Amino acid sequence: DREAGLLDSEYQLAMLRYREEHMLGGLARRLKAGVDKGCDPGEVFSSVQDHVIALAHAHVERLVLESFVDAVEALPEGGSKVALKLLCDLHALSTIEADRAWFMEHGRLTVQRSKAMKREVNGLCRKVRPLAVDLVDAWRVPPQLLRAPDLLG
Repeated sequence: DREAGLLDSEYQLAMLRYREEHMLGGLARRLKAGVDKGCDPGEVFSSVQDHVIALAHAHVERLVLESFVDAVEALPEGGSKVALKLLCDLHALSTIEADRAWFMEHGRLTVQRSKAMKREVNGLCRKVRPLAVDLVDAWRVPPQLLRAPDLLG
């Protein structure tokens, strides 16, 4: 079942690593091309600022997922590990899904896999829902920050 692979942390990390590395290579080529043409480096950097920002975003998303995966793997077996693995998978797949057009444009995600990912995200949301009150309590989210407390109880 291809959908089962979606919950593989190595697959999730590989997707985010690929995106970051691809963006870094593209940015480096753009910067080098501008400097090689004799343009002012500051102007070259300014002209590719959208790529710099996209790369920074991709970099942070990869770091966050790596940290999340490492933290979950370090937990002892039990309910907390199961709950946090659900949240980690939901975070990873939601991150990939949010940028699915990029992954599809770069041949890393098929239409079928994208649809499967959406189904998996929805399924994970259903699995996380019963844990919502415990998660809010565990993270000590102040009641005034909850937009719809009646949804949690």
